[in-house]
Formats: sequence, C-alpha cells, structure tokens
Amino acid sequence: MTPTVLQTFIYPVKSLAGIACESLVFTDRGAQGDRRWMLVDNNGRFISQREWPMLSLFRLSMADGGFQINGLSGMSIFLPGTIAHGPETRVSIWSDNVAAIEAPESINLFFTGELDMPCKLVYMPDDTHRFADSTYAGVGKLTSFSDGYPLLLIGTASLSELNGRLKEDGQKEIGWDRFRPNIVVSTEEPHAEDSWAEFTIGEIEARGVKLCSRCVMTTVDQSTGVAGKEPLRTLAKYRTMKGKVMFGQNVIAGQGAMRVGDKVSVEQYAFPPNAEF
Repeated sequence: MTPTVLQTFIYPVKSLAGIACESLVFTDRGAQGDRRWMLVDNNGRFISQREWPMLSLFRLSMADGGFQINGLSGMSIFLPGTIAHGPETRVSIWSDNVAAIEAPESINLFFTGELDMPCKLVYMPDDTHRFADSTYAGVGKLTSFSDGYPLLLIGTASLSELNGRLKEDGQKEIGWDRFRPNIVVSTEEPHAEDSWAEFTIGEIEARGVKLCSRCVMTTVDQSTGVAGKEPLRTLAKYRTMKGKVMFGQNVIAGQGAMRVGDKVSVEQYAFPPNAEF
C-alpha cells in the first residue's frame, strides 16, 4: 500500500485546539497559519497545556480572514490570521527569546477573562526568525511557535498499535488530538515514518529529521481538559529511546501546497540521530 495523506491539521494558537484542513500550504516556517499565535504570561513566557490543561477546551474554526475562537465561558472572539502592527514585545519559548507583536487589547482581555489570569496573545511577524535545532534540521531552517520543528508527521499504524495496547490494558483508546500532528499518513507498519529520511508528499520534498519526544501534554484529554497517565505510561513500555518517549517524526519540507489524498513516496530510509533500537 502506498502511504497516503489521510488528515492534515493546523494549530493557529499554540496549545489551543487544532483545525482539520483539506490542504496545507507550506511556508518558510511550516504550515501557513500554524502556531503563529501564542499566549504568554506577564513575563513574556509561553503558556501551554503542560501547566494549563484547560487550554485544550478552546475551540477554533476557520473564518473569513482568520479564525473564530470559542472560549470556556461560551463567549467567542475573532482572531485575524495575521497582524502587521501593534505593540512590540519580546517573548520566550523554551530557550529562545524572540520579537513578537501583541494582539489588540480586546483579544488579550478575552483570554485574561477566560483563563482568570493576566496573559497576552502575541503574533510572530515574518521578520522574526526563530530557527529549528541545526543539529537535526540543518542550518537556517525556520519554525514558528512550535516546540522546535515546523511540521509533525504520524502514521496511522502507529496510533493503531498504541490503541491496541491501551485496549489490552483496559484503557480508553485515544485520537490524534493527543499528539497534535500536522500530517497524518495512512501506513501499514507501526512507526514506519521513523525511517523516512527523504520523501515526497505530492510534489513537496520533505525530510524526517528527529523523532518527536512526547511530554505530559499527551495525557490531557482534549475534550475534558483533564490530565491522566495515558498514553505516556503505555508508550514508555515500548517507545523509550535514550530516556525519552518517542512518537511521530519531526519534518522539514519545501514550500508549496499538499492535500489530503496526496501520495507519499519515500526516496531514502534512515533513522534520525535520536532514534535508538
């Protein structure tokens, strides 16, 4: 069976719910509209589901010129896809400190009220350059407010394997939303995507550069905002490599468009440096 793109997603605001799409447009820093917005606290540090699992309960949908965000209280607000002007600020995400633009005050007040904590939404403009780790991605490869790389790809057989193990242990099966992929590809063998070193999706050239190490965000039920122990507990039994739990492949891709239904052709197989078997 030829691997085929089954689903694609963007996550307009880091750590909020994603949006399923029929296609993705790849820019110089990942999928267009993906993680260009991010919530920060009063110190400019990024806010995520790791500390605030209720972020999963914000629902997003496409709207003309941007996105509609439905909050925890039932209130909603429009978020533009991009902004060109606004107060400039510095924000921190992991070890990076980068320039950003603050969202309009009405949007900041919306999130402050919904979360009952002082916070701001910030946007990454085109002239902010945040780079993926050159050890894996190569020199000069940009990313947005993602954790570290512009794209994440997962194969269907990988989730099927995990869900089979969860079911055997009497646990509930889980969906893609736990892992926040941009690209879901139909596969026959679990974790086949681990070894996709060079491949083509439709007409887009791509590279698998680093297996994705998973954190406690995967334990947050995206429909309830409640954290548990799965799937990390089960994954740790068979997907621990160099002390970290791996699931999915971080990807660098050329610019262009791809759609659900596009075929994947793998030209070169090799495991990335952080794989361990």
